[in-house]
Amino acid sequence: MAKQQPRRAPNRIPQVTVLVDTSTDWGRQTISGILHYAQKHGPWHMSVEPRGRSDPMHLPSDWDGDGIIARISTTKLASELRCRNVPVVNISGIELEGIQFPRVSTDYGATAELAAEHFRTRGFRRFAYVGPLDLTYVTQHAAEFERRTANDNLPLKQFNYAHESMASQRWRRQRQRLEKWLAELEKPIAIFCWGTAASCQLLDVCRGQQIIVPDQVAVLAGDNDDLIAQATVPPMSAILNPCPQIGFRAAERLEELMCGGYDNGKPMQIAPIEVVTRGSTDILAIEDEELYAAVRFIRENAFGELTVEQVARSVPMARRALERKFLESFGRSPLSEIRRLRIARVKQLLATTDLSISKVADASGFGTPEYMTSVFKKETQLTPLRYRSKTRAR
Repeated sequence: MAKQQPRRAPNRIPQVTVLVDTSTDWGRQTISGILHYAQKHGPWHMSVEPRGRSDPMHLPSDWDGDGIIARISTTKLASELRCRNVPVVNISGIELEGIQFPRVSTDYGATAELAAEHFRTRGFRRFAYVGPLDLTYVTQHAAEFERRTANDNLPLKQFNYAHESMASQRWRRQRQRLEKWLAELEKPIAIFCWGTAASCQLLDVCRGQQIIVPDQVAVLAGDNDDLIAQATVPPMSAILNPCPQIGFRAAERLEELMCGGYDNGKPMQIAPIEVVTRGSTDILAIEDEELYAAVRFIRENAFGELTVEQVARSVPMARRALERKFLESFGRSPLSEIRRLRIARVKQLLATTDLSISKVADASGFGTPEYMTSVFKKETQLTPLRYRSKTRAR
């Protein structure tokens, strides 16, 4: 645990540079969290340059700032920042050997679990992963997903994807490989993708090959970009990551270092919020007709006044038989499934809207704020207000 000596004069406003791309929703949302911290606890003089994801990140040779928040994805950038001898906080999930800057990032294990649960509750039993598997951290991400989807000794199918412009010859060659790989997959199958670009291009290939999404292939992106997700056919489901909170916590950590405080150097990993369900995964791949009908009825009515008895009558079947089928297929009861959907809805509303707690309770099917708070706290160990504060970095 080391102490970082502040370089600035006591009354000087901190000069902070942010080396994060502004071309992706992930980058913009993360920067918004940094800016929110600076506005709340500053003032800071901020430097944020418009950059693409693949643009090189460098500091001017005459830069004389007090702290840096960066997405450190290369050893070259890491070496340059280390030479500046100022506090640096890394917000990349990429783990580079020998690079030990304080780091705040998404918990990719929790992301893999969320993706696996999203697919399992839709009845999928076959799974695949698409991403740039030449990168160690992506391979680890795929391994986390495989560990959580292990079923009937079926191995996780994987495709090593490289991001290429869809106008390039390299993409055309990769597209041919992807078409062949998709044709050989036993269906229905659920595919988890590393990021937005891979998911977009995968959906484009499915459409070209007349593969029905999500009935034959369900596609989930590992990161949410509202604009891009709405532009795909069908609209793309995605993991809603805690980008503003990552930025806020990184700024908080940088402030401590710039003030000469201590940092234990341990990475801070923040769990994703929820899956934003859109057309690319909105399907139930459940062969049992009674179970399919029961799950569909729950999904259509979970946010109203719904009881397990009503679910059983809708099939129709005895409540005890319904509960047995749920336990055998999903490892939980129908009541637990109703609560799971409601909790997921609460999380999404708290993280993405300014609705009052009372309106969130009503919109999620809990009815009263008191009951919602009781169930939510038991599930997450946080009150709804505290959860909103953490996820929205307030």
